[in-house]
Amino acid sequence: MSDASYDYDVLVIGTGPGGEGAAMQAVKNGKRVAVIERLPEVGGACTHRGTIPSKSLRFSIFKLTELVKNPLFGASCLAVDFPDLRKSASGVISRQVDMRTNFYVRNDVPILRGHARFIDPHTVDVNGRRCSAAAVVIAVGSRPYRPPDVDFDHARVFDADTILDLKFTPKSITIYGAGVIGAEYASMFRNLGVKVNLVNTRHKLLEFGRRDQRRPQLPSARNRASSFLSNSIDASSRWTTASCCI
Repeated sequence: MSDASYDYDVLVIGTGPGGEGAAMQAVKNGKRVAVIERLPEVGGACTHRGTIPSKSLRFSIFKLTELVKNPLFGASCLAVDFPDLRKSASGVISRQVDMRTNFYVRNDVPILRGHARFIDPHTVDVNGRRCSAAAVVIAVGSRPYRPPDVDFDHARVFDADTILDLKFTPKSITIYGAGVIGAEYASMFRNLGVKVNLVNTRHKLLEFGRRDQRRPQLPSARNRASSFLSNSIDASSRWTTASCCI
């Protein structure tokens, strides 16, 4: 089948950074492109659950920490709750969505709303509508791993996505995993005056990073945690003593 017989040259599933980059590159090369997104707004997990919300939250906490250190304000600033700080990210997310939506509008890339399902290697069903393309790019992103023996329906158990929906500022938190995300949230909650138990299941803290990048972060990550457990088998006992777990 020739490319002209397809609805599009390139069909991209997902509008996160990978999908957006693939779509824009294909358009610049003169291809007919469409993107599929199951969420109400474009941007993927990066915009709505990952990088943008967490970095906006981190910036808000950083500014709050500066106020706390200012003798004119002091510790009274810590009366601000976690949900209030989280709200500060909503404006940033809205601007990101508007900007990224405009990328597709300006380049005449239609956004097909719905859940994509393959019919064959060149045909995708989107909520009952079938579209064909010479090439299909799968850029559906990722989600936090949920061990089957952990009850994520529990009111005080969260993953890296759902922690952003926390409705209160906990007195203590146990963070299981001391990678980039775990260390980042440990730092943020510690700056809010929360007691943090950071559990590392690997041999080294921030093990996935390059040594020259990891070394400057190690003292900060360790100092930010109220309790640092490395390869600890008693981590489960800490779950019952923390206000919430992530």
